[in-house]
Amino acid sequence: MDRYHPLKTNATGSPVLLVDTHAHSSELLDNALLRIRTGVGLLELLVSTPLQCTSEMQTFQLILSAYLPLQDGLDMLEQLQPHS
Repeated sequence: MDRYHPLKTNATGSPVLLVDTHAHSSELLDNALLRIRTGVGLLELLVSTPLQCTSEMQTFQLILSAYLPLQDGLDMLEQLQPHS
């Protein structure tokens, strides 16, 4: 396994955001949880806020703002799974 695993949320074909697969599992877990909590917190806020006045672009930005930390957190959690 390569030491650095690219996150799926890289904006270009050349990854610049990477997970250190040799990082201690507690560090991966802490960083994953931070990102997941951030994404969930944004989704909870969106659920409690009326969105009638948002444009299509604003809606996309809100969805992307929740998606990015959730996907990054998932990528980090996947590094904690045993690989066969």
